[in-house]
Amino acid sequence: MTQNSSHPKQRKEQKNRPAAEAFEALEKLYRRVDKEISESGVECWLRGDCCDFEKVDHTLFASSLELEYVRKKHPETFPPDNALCPFWEDGRCVERKRRPLGCRTYFCDGNFAERLQAIYEKYHSEIRELAKRYDIPYSYKPFVLALRT
Repeated sequence: MTQNSSHPKQRKEQKNRPAAEAFEALEKLYRRVDKEISESGVECWLRGDCCDFEKVDHTLFASSLELEYVRKKHPETFPPDNALCPFWEDGRCVERKRRPLGCRTYFCDGNFAERLQAIYEKYHSEIRELAKRYDIPYSYKPFVLALRT
């Protein structure tokens, strides 16, 4: 017996699956973000301090498109018994390519906070538009918690 691809549940699952084009568009957006941040003058001090979200009392959020992009490479659910990002190892990020917008715009140097927030808002708006364009249901969730549930 073959499965009917027109079954409503299967259609919904296929419709909700982000397209490769959406991930490509997100990668292009991330390249623009990284370029703009680089040109802003802010620098990562490579201490790993700001990425210890528990220590600095920060909750990083990510959109559904960004979460699906990460899950494409890491489909497993990470163990729920740790509040730290599963990509934060020995004080460093080991998944720089797929890190969400919030990671890209979060730095220890508070002198750039206002500028980085403006960059974040600009590109977050574009991510929402990408989700809409590719018919991906939009949500906004705590990144680490979403990876661990």
